[in-house]
Amino acid sequence: MRSLLAALLFTLSLAAPAMAGESVEIKTLEEGASSPPASVDELAWLVGHWKGSGLGGQSEEFIAPPLDGQMIGAFRQTKADGSLWFYEFYQIVEDQGSLVMRIKHFNPDLTGWEEKDDYVAFRLVETSENAVYFDGLTFKMTGPDEMRAAVVLEGDKTASFIYNRVSP
Repeated sequence: MRSLLAALLFTLSLAAPAMAGESVEIKTLEEGASSPPASVDELAWLVGHWKGSGLGGQSEEFIAPPLDGQMIGAFRQTKADGSLWFYEFYQIVEDQGSLVMRIKHFNPDLTGWEEKDDYVAFRLVETSENAVYFDGLTFKMTGPDEMRAAVVLEGDKTASFIYNRVSP
């Protein structure tokens, strides 16, 4: 399923390549390696409403505070012409003493990309004071109200995002 998502995003992003020089490091979890211990409380810095650019259009994230071992979020992506492209709904959840980010993707009419009970999962690789590295997906604070994100699309292709906090 992850390769299907990567192929879809790669195809969609051909007209909007990642911004050169604007990406953050993306880390991967070695095959067979375990994710390190972590809690969603360590990611409270992600909370807020974020707007920015990525994939050649406008990107927007809404991330709720930790509650009962989970954080939830929503992502909205527009095309360069301002029309809605797709949505993501996700959770960052404590799982076996570590963290997993689970994402479901939707078209503007809310038809899903993944099957009904499926989602794309990104296992935790590492956390730091201002960054979280999931396997193929990174969020990193680069200023008091600036965040950058990057995700692996296919092979060595990546998409980069630059966000500014609209509200906490």
